Amino acid sequence: MSRKQSYRRRTALLALLALVLLFGTSLKDSLAYFTTYTTTRGSARLALGPRSELEESIDRQTKQIQIENTGETDCFVRARIYAGSLLGLAESEVVPEGGSSHWRKDADGWWYYEAILKPGELTNVLSVKIEVTREMMDLEIDNFNVVVVQESTPVLYREDGTPYADWNLSITSEEEAGS
Repeated sequence: MSRKQSYRRRTALLALLALVLLFGTSLKDSLAYFTTYTTTRGSARLALGPRSELEESIDRQTKQIQIENTGETDCFVRARIYAGSLLGLAESEVVPEGGSSHWRKDADGWWYYEAILKPGELTNVLSVKIEVTREMMDLEIDNFNVVVVQESTPVLYREDGTPYADWNLSITSEEEAGS
């Protein structure tokens, strides 16, 4: 073999080796892209506060109100009752049912359920007696509505462990929502 052929052979071999090294390193990354995988497990829940739903029924001229905690955390609930001025809805006619009903009327016009409501639980019944007044009959009003607004707030605890409700609590940022 001549020197020239030997030189060509070595050059070709070095070129082939350089190509193998070049494609071999990038081939490894390409194969890793197609063959490497990972798995994860678990989840994270974000609860923005308690959820509650109003349940109402009317029996004769009495509206019966209950609130259910449909969320996943303990909460306090409250309700406010609105009726038109012609409807004879005296404050004395909003009556909690049962001996220890937990309902309490506050000076702000809201009815507060003082017991902690656990998920899935219902409040005791709050009855609203509806009186059709003489004025409504004179005006031939036969259709009216008693509106009930309900709210819920999470149960908070003082340093000594005493539960309380903060009805002014509001979520103003994503960080607060997660805490």
